[in-house]
Amino acid sequence: MTTPGDPRVVGQALRARREELDLTQAKLAARIPAESSTVSLTERGKTVIQRGKRSAWERELRLKPGTISRAYNTGSTIEAIEADQAQADPAMPDPNDRREVAMWQMALSEDDRRDMIRLYRLGLEHEREQGGEREQGGEGRRLA
Repeated sequence: MTTPGDPRVVGQALRARREELDLTQAKLAARIPAESSTVSLTERGKTVIQRGKRSAWERELRLKPGTISRAYNTGSTIEAIEADQAQADPAMPDPNDRREVAMWQMALSEDDRRDMIRLYRLGLEHEREQGGEREQGGEGRRLA
């Protein structure tokens, strides 16, 4: 018998999503990062994803933030992010930016992680603006 937050039910939903995205267990494991055996055990309901790792799973499986915790805690369904919604969410980490990915994996609240990413991006934008002025204005402090 299964309960609403049963790890087997959550694991089956995660496996279905992984397959929907045409990812192998090994490829998902490399992206999270985790061992392939961890992905397998999770999908079979033999282990529960650690809280600190859930955001990485959600990011790589394109799930709504917090959906894995809600599934474990209340038995709610796993909710995917629509393709256009993923593009529209400016605070989701850019998977090609290692700093943003590292921020997203921190053991902080989702709001704090989003704020960090926003501030990081504002800092980059400011540096680009300052860099443009330095190039036009000549001398200036050069960042190494």
